[in-house]
Amino acid sequence: MVRLWKWLPGERSTIEQENDVALAIAAVSNAFAVFLIDTFTTIESAVAVFYVIIMLVAADFLSRLGILAAAAMCATLCVTSFFLSHGIDNDLATFLRLVGSLSALIITTALLFKNETSRLALLASHNRTRSSEYRYRSIFKQSGVALWEQDLTALNALLEDLRSNGVVDLCAYSRANPDFSKTCTDAIRTVAVNDAALEILGSITHEQALGPISRFIPHDCPSLFGFVNAFFNGQRRFESKGRIRNFHGEESVILMAVEFPEDQSGLDRIVIGLVDITEREAAQATMMAAQAELARASRASAVGALSASLAHELNQPLGALLMNAQACLRWLNRNPPDLNAAIRAAERTMRDGERASQIVKTTKAMLSRTPIASEKVDLLELVEETRTLLEYEIERQNVSVDLMSPPNLPPANASKSELQQVLINLITNAMQAMEEAGSRVRRISVRLSTSETGFVVMSVSDTGPGLSSEAIENVFEPYFTTKPFGMGMGLAICKSMVESRGGKLSVRNNDNSGATFEIALPVESKGRLTRMYDVPQMVARIG
Repeated sequence: MVRLWKWLPGERSTIEQENDVALAIAAVSNAFAVFLIDTFTTIESAVAVFYVIIMLVAADFLSRLGILAAAAMCATLCVTSFFLSHGIDNDLATFLRLVGSLSALIITTALLFKNETSRLALLASHNRTRSSEYRYRSIFKQSGVALWEQDLTALNALLEDLRSNGVVDLCAYSRANPDFSKTCTDAIRTVAVNDAALEILGSITHEQALGPISRFIPHDCPSLFGFVNAFFNGQRRFESKGRIRNFHGEESVILMAVEFPEDQSGLDRIVIGLVDITEREAAQATMMAAQAELARASRASAVGALSASLAHELNQPLGALLMNAQACLRWLNRNPPDLNAAIRAAERTMRDGERASQIVKTTKAMLSRTPIASEKVDLLELVEETRTLLEYEIERQNVSVDLMSPPNLPPANASKSELQQVLINLITNAMQAMEEAGSRVRRISVRLSTSETGFVVMSVSDTGPGLSSEAIENVFEPYFTTKPFGMGMGLAICKSMVESRGGKLSVRNNDNSGATFEIALPVESKGRLTRMYDVPQMVARIG
């Protein structure tokens, strides 16, 4: 839209518009007056220069296009007057006066055009600033994050005064002047807050939030001094967790963040972001208390698991020890006494006592965190010794134990006492399963072999009823048992023992009847030096 006036309709009041019209009429009248004087008088001077004054008056209400139009009109009047008064034949002095008038008019027009362009650019910049301020204020007010606008001018003056007095360590100065923090809180003043900040401050009005920050931040709050110290040391950004006291005296835990300006021109409006983390801190405290309780419960579970496993491990040798002792007494009470049988029973009693003693020693080593080193174990010899240990139970339950082994079987890398305890558990479980099922054929087969992956394999098979699908899946879990009065710890301990040596314990049902437990142990050490079994690992599995 082409317009000659500087102002759009509605931008000026009625009186101002009337003044502009009056100036326009006066400018046009003066232009024609200058034209008449220049044309019909004999004044020998550059009367046309007075057109410059008309341009200066018109520039107050004309746009850039209007200025160019007014300049063109004045130049036309100047040239027309020249030819009307002097004609084509004129002297050099007259022509130079015309050139001077036109030059003055052109220079004035250029300056006025430049001035108007600068004014429009300034207005555009001002409008952009107002728009930016409006957007900032909209974000400031509507943000869900609490924003607190502070004036740090007085605080900056206080700190500059300290610098001029030679203070370089604000921490030392604060320790020497206990009232310094209070002075700082009085020097920081709130100039604006948004609705989210008002809610943190106690759901108060905007006017109630304005003023010294000391009403809301305790002067002994460490985050306040951290804020002042960061500002004093010229840091660009500061974040901290602190306390804030609302208008009603209730304290909250907040997370505050602020970015300081690069120069001092923006110190009158520093925005501090606040996040109320009171509930988070309470939840964290509750969680820490729960973790402490969980740690206590874990320790109790570890003690419980240790007690259960120790009771389970000692139950077998102590039971065998009692039976062998009773058998020894029976052989001695016969008439005549069977001394050879009594001696064999006493020897078995000694072996069972040694087994119980070994279990206690192993448990003691575990509790003292003394690792039990792996050793080369001859599995064939181990199976024979174990069969001898269980000879009485094997004969009593009419069970046959078969051993099959290839020649030149390499030794396993394990703990002999641990591995023997595992084998005793597996053979004892097999005998109990066949007895409870009433199996007519009671046979336990122990097979030794090697695998292509460098493991020595020992499998224990029985002719019992086998295991259900649920038992196959959970048989190694602590406290899982298929026995009416079982503890469910034996196989869990066996699995931990084998795995602690880098081996693997697995189970499967046989094609015909019974189940097979298979132990795979490395020939070379692949496990870690461990205790009897890993109590924390078992507790984790229990939990």
